[in-house]
Order: sequence, then structure tokens, then C-alpha cells
Amino acid sequence: SHAVTINTHLFYPTYCLRFDRTGQYFVTGADDQLVKLFHMGCGLSKVRLGCTTRHNYGANQRGAVLVCTIRGHAGVITDIDISSDNALLATASEDGDCRIWGLRNGCPVAILRGHTGGANMVSWSTLT
Repeated sequence: SHAVTINTHLFYPTYCLRFDRTGQYFVTGADDQLVKLFHMGCGLSKVRLGCTTRHNYGANQRGAVLVCTIRGHAGVITDIDISSDNALLATASEDGDCRIWGLRNGCPVAILRGHTGGANMVSWSTLT
């Protein structure tokens, strides 16, 4: 048995999912060229912050609430990763781009272009 089923990208297959370091948020990427950020719990009201609409979250309810949908890729989302400080999200796509986004607001930070044949993986590295 499972705790809950969440339909994230309608009928498109979801290729990647990552939880943030707190375990309160997760990000999905799919065949629909979209990246979606979710909060675990229940959303009560919406508040406009920066680039996207954010939710005011309720506590300890089963399920997930869509925080924002991130658009910008022109191909399937093949991989996603969240930085160790929970500030940034990196995405890779078959369109050949790797993109960096603000994790909490979904705003674009950078585009890394030029990967011929598409970008298949993305990963953060910690500097020591």
C-alpha cells in the first residue's frame, strides 16, 4: 500500500523527482517540458511573491500542494538536482540546455547552452 498518489504532469511521464534537504518540498520533471515544485502538506491560501504565486501552508496533512510551475525548456526534462544550501535548482533537458532556477521562487538564474544531443544529467558539487 502507499500513502498518497499525486498526479503531477497530467498524462505525461515523470522522469525525475528530487526532495529538497528539508524533505518538505519536492521537484518533478517530465515529458511535458515542465518542472514543478511541490510542498508536502495542505495549501490554505495564495500569496504573490516575486516571479510566482506561493501558498500559505497548513500543517501535517497528507498530500502535496503545487507551489509553482517552472517553464523555459523546449524538450523533455531529463534530470534535476537541488543545491546543498536549498537555494538553487538545476535542470537538464533534451533541448541541450541546463538551467539554474531559484528554488523557492522559480525565477531563472542562468542558462547553460550548447550540449549537443541534449543534456542527460545535472549534479551540484560542493566546494571544500
